[in-house]
Amino acid sequence: MIRLYGHSMLVVNGELVIDPHDGGSIGLPPPEIERVKYVLITHDHYDHNAYQGLLSEEVKMGLEGEFAFDGYKVRATKVNHDREGGKRRGKTSMYEIKYEGITLLHMGDVGEIPRESILKSFSPDVLAIPVGGLVTIDGKEAAELVKILNPDIVIPLHYWVKGLLLPLDPPDQFLHEINYQQIKGKEIDENNLKKYIFLL
Repeated sequence: MIRLYGHSMLVVNGELVIDPHDGGSIGLPPPEIERVKYVLITHDHYDHNAYQGLLSEEVKMGLEGEFAFDGYKVRATKVNHDREGGKRRGKTSMYEIKYEGITLLHMGDVGEIPRESILKSFSPDVLAIPVGGLVTIDGKEAAELVKILNPDIVIPLHYWVKGLLLPLDPPDQFLHEINYQQIKGKEIDENNLKKYIFLL
């Protein structure tokens, strides 16, 4: 089960959180979760790294390489947070997480379409991808990546919603480009679903 908490924050099976935010600093409601086992952070920016508000056993940030814990196999790949080789915003990690027969790819704040050699190494069932532009790829680029990676479930990340204090684009362009059925809700059962986009 994947639960959405807005912006780039996901929680897998109630125990693994990716890119936690605190709500208030970005204009969203505070996440209704206090305790998790593990925290993965794609990069050390304030809208992704609010782990201090969570009780957790382990926090990992900005990783590269492979590791495993409690049935989760994680492969971390560093990519650029901008189109200038990381000179403006540094690097962000993409996390491929395998668990219970599912492969989730969280693309962090990827700022450009990664090299073909990187993309060919991924085959996600669930793709969490930024679509709001400005500091990440935009909706059109995100749609291109969805077509390349061909996941069953897409979770748009890092886009403007009412109240958000960051000047990002809404997901409209991305949704227009992708021919997936749209579902609104906070929880995703990632089994036996094909070609769905989940939005809060």
